Amino acid sequence: MKAIRLAIASTLLLVLAAANATAQGKPVLVDGKWLAGHLTDRAVAVVHVVQSPFEYHAGHLPGARLLPLSAVSVNMDGLTAQLAPPAQVDSVLESLGVSDGQHVVLYGQPLAVARAFVTLERFGLKGSVSVLDGGLDLWRESGRPTTREVTAVKPGSFTPRVDDTVVDAAWISANGQKAGTKVLDARAPEFYLGVTPGATARAGHIPGATNLPFSSLTGELTTMRETGKIRRLFEQAGVGKGDSVVTYCHIGMQASLLYFAARTLGIPVRIYDGSWEDWAKRSELPVVVEKP
Repeated sequence: MKAIRLAIASTLLLVLAAANATAQGKPVLVDGKWLAGHLTDRAVAVVHVVQSPFEYHAGHLPGARLLPLSAVSVNMDGLTAQLAPPAQVDSVLESLGVSDGQHVVLYGQPLAVARAFVTLERFGLKGSVSVLDGGLDLWRESGRPTTREVTAVKPGSFTPRVDDTVVDAAWISANGQKAGTKVLDARAPEFYLGVTPGATARAGHIPGATNLPFSSLTGELTTMRETGKIRRLFEQAGVGKGDSVVTYCHIGMQASLLYFAARTLGIPVRIYDGSWEDWAKRSELPVVVEKP
């Protein structure tokens, strides 16, 4: 009888664990060993995100689909490389054979991948999109195969669902300095401090924002730094237990890597897509300059 009760208890624990894993969704980061075992899994769509198609044609993972980042970015309202509208993202993903319910795994250079990650999460794939840690560099370093062959895929059936991942200047003005919300500036220190405006209308940073340069988040072979290190960087930037985060940079690219890093830590996060390009040109909005 005791053995039966133990068996039942064990089964219940397994069921609860499975239910919990399902509720949490897919892991934000997957390693090469895991992906090597799922390359032919029809439920997994592997996507190579590139700035230039030459990166893909020079060699990619077997079965990987090509996603130029420009296909899901648009210049609009005087802003550079913003997230594309839902209909455009829908069309692009379906052309890659992505359907509702699939697990999408992205790889490529960190900034491009992080930007694609934000895009997919924004339009309904939160909990269903992962990133290959180390990308193509570590995949090759580990002796795993690449190819130049392009695999034909059938068009998918994807339904975009827009969430609240993206915020604007009005949201930042109203919420950016509230308790429990931390605004993180992903730019290099010289831009954050206001030493130079770069290509924008004004120099400085958003009041209350803390600098956490995107370049501090990755190590060799484009791998994300160890989770404990990333957590300490966020803590040093003032992110406490229970806080939510909003990231920004020049135009949204670098901020996407901070967004991704926050997701790896399980921190609630949003992104100010217009970023400093948008804030700086709004003369009615305050800026902080801290020249050394």
